[in-house]
Amino acid sequence: MTDRTGRDGCGEYDPCSRRETRNTVRGSADAIVQAEAIHGGVHVTAAAHASQSTPRQLPMTPAGFVNRAAELSRLDELLSAPEGGVPEGTATSVVISAIGGAPGIGKTALAVHWAHRVRSRFDDGDLYVNMRGYGPGAHLDASEALGSLLQALGVPPERVPLDLDGRAALFRSKLDRKRVLIVIDDVVSAEQVRPLLPASPGCMVLVTSRSALPGLVAREGARRMTLSTLGAEEALALLRSAVGADRIDAEPDAARSLVAHCAHLPLALRILAERLISRPDASLRSMAEGLAAEDRRLEALGTSDDELSDVRAVFSASYTALAPDSARLFRCLGLHPGGDFGSAACAAAAGLTPREGAPLLEQLVGANMLQRIGDDRYRLHDLLRLYAVERIQEEERGEERDRALRRSVTWYLGGVRNAVRAVMPNFRSVDIPAGEPLTVDPCEFDSATAALDWFEGERTNIVAAVRMTLEQGLFELAWRLPVAAYPLFEMHRHLEEWKQIHLWGLAAARSLGDRRGEARNLLGLGDAEWLRGDLATALDHYAATLTANQSLGDGWIEGFALRQTGLIRWEQVRDGNAPALLRRAIDAFRCAGERRGEGMALLSLAECERSLGNIDQALEHCDTARAIFTEIADTWSIAWSGCSTASVLASARRHPEAVAEYRAAVEVFQGLQDRSSESVALIGTGESFFALGDMAQARMHLGAALDILRSADDPRADEIEAKIARMR
Repeated sequence: MTDRTGRDGCGEYDPCSRRETRNTVRGSADAIVQAEAIHGGVHVTAAAHASQSTPRQLPMTPAGFVNRAAELSRLDELLSAPEGGVPEGTATSVVISAIGGAPGIGKTALAVHWAHRVRSRFDDGDLYVNMRGYGPGAHLDASEALGSLLQALGVPPERVPLDLDGRAALFRSKLDRKRVLIVIDDVVSAEQVRPLLPASPGCMVLVTSRSALPGLVAREGARRMTLSTLGAEEALALLRSAVGADRIDAEPDAARSLVAHCAHLPLALRILAERLISRPDASLRSMAEGLAAEDRRLEALGTSDDELSDVRAVFSASYTALAPDSARLFRCLGLHPGGDFGSAACAAAAGLTPREGAPLLEQLVGANMLQRIGDDRYRLHDLLRLYAVERIQEEERGEERDRALRRSVTWYLGGVRNAVRAVMPNFRSVDIPAGEPLTVDPCEFDSATAALDWFEGERTNIVAAVRMTLEQGLFELAWRLPVAAYPLFEMHRHLEEWKQIHLWGLAAARSLGDRRGEARNLLGLGDAEWLRGDLATALDHYAATLTANQSLGDGWIEGFALRQTGLIRWEQVRDGNAPALLRRAIDAFRCAGERRGEGMALLSLAECERSLGNIDQALEHCDTARAIFTEIADTWSIAWSGCSTASVLASARRHPEAVAEYRAAVEVFQGLQDRSSESVALIGTGESFFALGDMAQARMHLGAALDILRSADDPRADEIEAKIARMR
């Protein structure tokens, strides 16, 4: 109500000029009466709900919330305007942030924690509704949610419209010109949340969902934020906050094992923290041992009385929401040997074509059951992988599980064969065993660089594939994959992995009684031990190779076993029988028509002649080997013949010629990313420059070799470093 002068702040009236009357309202009012003149009494009665207090509905902030500094900062940026609520440049739109991520990743914790931090900036209150999209019980539909929110805003139940559109319109009306923070939790789709969005730019909406909600991003302009698992230090910080720093820091190694077993997943870490708190006398080591067994880990990270605090139950809610084809692909990913993979590997495992698999992968990404980590690259975090394994074991017959694993590993075997063909075209590979035809062709490579890049990206999957096929009894694949991948591991000097896959391959071959598989894996083991520096063990493996090959009469296997035996014996003790072994190797290669093996044995024989001072004979062997490699177009082997030639030339004090040979080899090895071979050529170059008296060039090349050796923890590094020091 106003008096004649209109001095209540609602309007202004000039009785002399009778100019325009301005009507403004500050604050909240349900009824306003404005009059120019009053005769008699005016009575205004407030509505029964006018005393409704400002809603403050946020649930309790998560206890011991830590980390997520980057995500909190991103949310803070949405409130850049000094008066809160509306960021600069968004005066005509509501700010919507969609927080997504895998089940148990901490979406609700982040949203509620941040909302508590900023709730004071929303003068007209905060609202919270749990849509129960993936939680226990029936989903809350938009109409039910609006009914609850309207009552929180003071609308009596009898005045809440019955239809969805009416409720949504009234909700927008109640929030008009207000600043309210709204948290809509556990949403399953954009359609479920869209009617709950206000129209007032003073409002902000936080939405959490396991779905990516692409429609909300595209149509309403929601800012998407996808959470990932915590880093190792962040996961430890969460445990320290919940359990206590003294207990966690007293057993640092066990603590790191615990967070690794939890896959750095916040829900799993909080369940683990509760277990630790309830067992104050238990050591972290004993708890880690209890979680070590993968087949019991999800059981250990569950609770019997709270479905929301059970890792398996939380995963199950998302899994059951998947379409049948997407659920089947998810199950098949449980049999993929590694944690990250490309779309072709996924399709191969499920027996799908790439076109069939692509939309299913997108559905899994959209449901945050799978994480996209790059262009055509995906990751399944460890606990979800264990859940996928459980699902395929329970929902698929044993024959189908074997077929899925066989398809996956066969695809990798085909890719490995093609990669080796691009890098070392004359290496004798192995056949792919007969089986179910692949729906996805193995990768093809147009260059050695592309092949080696692929190998490095898939190396851990290849190693895991050998282990899995051995464990599952697919022995034909388990012995073939190490043999096929041999040159790739050798070239990049992944020596420990190389040794391990041959040990698994040897076990598989012996389980089958396959002498060829046994001999090929023994030969690979010998080479791995040779490069690791364990020459005695290498010689034992080569002797076993020759024994296994007796019934085969394979000249390729015999030739390489003899060549390596002669080479080591000459390097060790200048065994006078070594040249004879090398000549036997050459004969075996020639009988088998193995040209590259013949050339490599000739280079080894050239080294013997060089050591004996027979320069002309050594150079003749090098020239013959180079001619063979040129004839068969083997670039890597041509470069090695250049290194051998350079070594002989250096012994003859023909250092300028040696430098030229070494430099040509360096260029080839760099192109093939063969760092170990590159270091050998760089050392030879540096030593030749030293012999020429060019100290600057000598130090430069030896220093480059030292960098390579140090990066690979190669024991030769100390020797080269001492040589450089003497030059100074």
